[in-house]
Amino acid sequence: MSKIYILGSGAMAKAMAHGLKNSGFSVVLVSREKIDFSASPELLGGVENELYKNSFDIEGKDIILAFKPYALGEVAKKLSGKAKKALSVLASTDLEAVKSAVKSADYAICMPNLAAAKNASITPFLGDESLSDIISGFGKAVKMASKSEFDAAGIISGCAPAFLALVAEALVNGAIRGGVRAKDANQLVSGLFDSVRVLLASSHPALLKESICSPAGTTIEGVAKLEEKGVRSAFIEAVAASLNKQKGLGILEFLNKI
Repeated sequence: MSKIYILGSGAMAKAMAHGLKNSGFSVVLVSREKIDFSASPELLGGVENELYKNSFDIEGKDIILAFKPYALGEVAKKLSGKAKKALSVLASTDLEAVKSAVKSADYAICMPNLAAAKNASITPFLGDESLSDIISGFGKAVKMASKSEFDAAGIISGCAPAFLALVAEALVNGAIRGGVRAKDANQLVSGLFDSVRVLLASSHPALLKESICSPAGTTIEGVAKLEEKGVRSAFIEAVAASLNKQKGLGILEFLNKI
């Protein structure tokens, strides 16, 4: 496997570093200040650290841009040479902006999530197919056909884990209210998400729901209550709201466009 240089040292940079290392890549975190690896040896053991200093040579290297989006111009000034592959995880930064700032043979932008550390990120990307091997190093790569498609997909991969965390917390609370101990409730809900993941891999959500709901049963009673409370529309609007924020639109303006 090749060596990957991750320009950044935040939570996402470290998550990708761990996932890529587990996939057999050599990984270097490039940062402004020396990283204290002793704080998380289980995550960063075996990962190297280099500093930007006044400049950083990217000639022929595979790089990942993983710093704050507003710093793209500042960091670009410190980069010399032409990279082999440049992958950006910078939020709200399109492919053309990356191409204008950084010299590389191949480019892609992607939107991973923190499950990258466990090689479990579902990651939409837009750009050259040649970068899919790097993206697959921390999960599953899904190529998008257009910027609009990528923007919407990025909400699912990047924001929706927080939405599902809210669902998980609510289910845990519901179980506790029903008499289950907190520790057991957490274990049950965690296992539930694993179970649903396996089932959704081979079934449409609507068909999965239908297969579980029996006539006049307990499940359909709960589903009816969720529909009554508008849970379905709440999630659709949550995705829209996050997408609007990304585009700088208000929710009403966005909804009027669809």
